[in-house]
Order: sequence, then C-alpha cells, then structure tokens
Amino acid sequence: MTTLDEIRRRAAAYHGDYVRDLERIVNIDSGTFDKAGVDQAGALLRDLLAGLGCEITVHPHADLGDNFTATLRGAGTRRLMLLGHFDTVYPAGTVAERPFTVRDGRGYGPATMDMKGGLILGYYALRLLRDLGFDDFAEITFVANADEEIGSPTSRGLIESEASRMDAVFVLEPGRAPGGVLATRKGVGMYELTVRGRAAHAGAAPQDGRNANLELAHKIIAMHELNDPAVGTTVSANVMRGGSRRNVIADHAVVEVDVRVPTRAEAERVHAAMVALAERRWVPDTETVLTGGLNRPPMEKVPGTAALLDVARGIVEGLGLEFQELTSGGGSDGNFTAALGVSTLDSLGPVGQHAHSVDEWVDLETVPERLALVAALLMQAPARP
Repeated sequence: MTTLDEIRRRAAAYHGDYVRDLERIVNIDSGTFDKAGVDQAGALLRDLLAGLGCEITVHPHADLGDNFTATLRGAGTRRLMLLGHFDTVYPAGTVAERPFTVRDGRGYGPATMDMKGGLILGYYALRLLRDLGFDDFAEITFVANADEEIGSPTSRGLIESEASRMDAVFVLEPGRAPGGVLATRKGVGMYELTVRGRAAHAGAAPQDGRNANLELAHKIIAMHELNDPAVGTTVSANVMRGGSRRNVIADHAVVEVDVRVPTRAEAERVHAAMVALAERRWVPDTETVLTGGLNRPPMEKVPGTAALLDVARGIVEGLGLEFQELTSGGGSDGNFTAALGVSTLDSLGPVGQHAHSVDEWVDLETVPERLALVAALLMQAPARP
C-alpha cells in the first residue's frame, strides 16, 4: 500500500518539471475573448494529459476557446473529476509585459495563481498516480474549460453533464492556506435594472418629465435593505448610468447589481424581492425592466461532503499541516457541481495571492504538499452516498 510519505516524496521530485510546465502555460496569453491564445493554452494542457494516456474529447466553440475533457481509465469502480479553467482576465500582450518569473520561492506572472498553477498541479496529480501504478478507479476525468472568468456560459452544460455521474469533484482553484480545503461558496447573482422615464427641459418644463434617475435612486435604496449581514447575503448596486445632458430630465437609467447568497433559500428570497422592487413605482409613468438572475447556485454541503472532508483532514494532518475548512464569497465552477448533489472540494491548487492583478503570484514552495493532497484525495475518496 502506498504511504503518504511516498506520495509526498514523489510530489517533491516533480518540482522542477512542474515549474517548467507552469512557465510554458503562463507565458501564453489566454484572456477569455482571445480565442487563439485560449486555444493555444488548452492545446498545451491537452498534450500533457494525452501523454499520460488520457482520452481527449474537444468541444469546439466558434467564438470562445474550445472546452475539453481528458479521461484516464482504471480498473476500479469510483468515478472522479478534476475541474479547472485555462482562460484568464488578462488581455493579449500581458505576457510580453510580465512574463513568468521566479523570485524568493514565488512564481509571478498572469494567472500563475488563478489558475494555471492549479491546472498544472492537476496534471501532475494524474502523473503521480500513473507512476505509482495506481488504478483503483473506473475513471478520472479532467474537465478543462475556457470561459470561467465570464461565468462559464459555454462550458456549464459540459461541467454538469460530466459531474452528474461522478462520486466526487475536486476543483483546482487557488489554495488559501497550505492545509486549507474549501467546501462552501456563496451563489452569485447578476442583475440589471433598466428604468425608462420621460425627457423634458430641466428648466422650462421639468414637470413634464419623468426622471428615470430619481426612480432608480429609490430602487437602489430599497435594494440595499435586502442585505443580510447575519447570514452573509450581499446586494450591491455597483455600476450606474443615466440621463443624457445636464439640462434634460433623465429619460433612462441603468444599474448593474451583484448579489451573493449562501443558500438556495436566500437566493429565492432575494430574487422574489428584486422582481417586486422592479414592479414598484416611486415616480409615476416610469417603467422598469429587470434582467439577469442567479448565475452560479450556492455551493452547499451535500450528503457525502462530511466524509470527503474527513478524508481531506486525515491527509492534511498526515502531511504535518494544520487542517482548515474554508468558505468563500466568490463563486467557481464547483458551485455547479455541488448544486447537483455531488460532493465537491474546492481551492485545492497551490497557495497564492493577488489574483487578477499585476502582483499575482503563486507560492511554489506549497506545490509538493498541495500536489500530495490532490493525489491522495484521488486515491482515498469514498464512493458517492
């Protein structure tokens, strides 16, 4: 039987190769809307996984990057899934300005943390299992998508279809602490309210106008009352546009709203309230259109999550680290899989900081333990209840 010490030793032995492969994929610009770059990054990852004997299935898209799955077959019964995205928030040209560099044990560069470090770690977890000759699974499928940073519009169906038949899902988003494992996330809602009023001369005939900005202001104040800090629900009006000129009563106004909810019940409460708020009028003769809704359902614990957390705790403590069960206000593709009732653990990638910024970095010294954690989870994960 393979021991945790042996897994960690092998994980540490891959370190140099890991850094070289991370540099290769980081030094490819792959902003979500740069299809050529995204596809180039995806092709690199596919080539690595194909080299392990994975069966590759590409799901092409005309405008955004191509999503794909890579499946490793075994001789057991469990079906497991690795999940990660290879699109980034950085535009073409970023790599030329800030290519991958290593300083003081950290890897710097666009998407080193979010989440190319996790993608390469997932590849090495499968490589470690292959090198150990471990095949006590029916399949391990790596689902890699190209549009997570814009809400996974083209990949959600693929993710949910694959996850629905799995015993467990492991998401390779960035780690938060060396012994940290994330089991819950808030759901994410994206709403837009558009108010139509009536234009009029602001000085000569203001009474003839119907001020869309004023109507929207009332709605935003009412919207603020939907916040519930005690349970963690937030409703934030973050982008506002309205009117055309200083001396014209505003005949249109728009607000973009971010909603974060910890449970489905809260999601339903907030949505019903948003519908009612859109229908209510403070300024007569105005009309309001509400669009949007819940983009990612809350990632809640399901039957099987507790058992999976117990396995993770045993591995982390066996590696000599302090186990931390984490949560997040941000969403990931793990929200989709947990909502199907599939046990999901998230933020299993290497630890890093400053995602989506010029200071983004990943702690390369955390890679061996994080790699050992993912590999051991794949070996020890229980079957779905």
